[in-house]
Amino acid sequence: MRDGGILRFYSLQNTASAGAMPTDRLVEKGSAWYAYRTSGVVRRYESQGANREYDFVVRCFNMVEIPENTRYVILDDGTGTQYQIDNTERMFEEDAVDLTLIRLDDLYEVAE
Repeated sequence: MRDGGILRFYSLQNTASAGAMPTDRLVEKGSAWYAYRTSGVVRRYESQGANREYDFVVRCFNMVEIPENTRYVILDDGTGTQYQIDNTERMFEEDAVDLTLIRLDDLYEVAE
């Protein structure tokens, strides 16, 4: 079930030194194992009704809480594609969270 790989959580933070021009970068907050999910017709229509189209849904395992102020993820799939978390659904009986992801067109730098 956990065959997707590792997903890394990020928050967007100003990493500039004091007095310098603001520089927003993604700062890693944690990671989790994930698997791709098939999404139902209802979820697809809901995203279109909100004038948004998501890319896919992943399920993260063995976690109850997503790190605070986390809105972005990068999948460990070798592409480096960045996604915004659009929706979260907690699955308490499975100790998992389903994340609806939307691909970012404008990429952020990732802080080292």
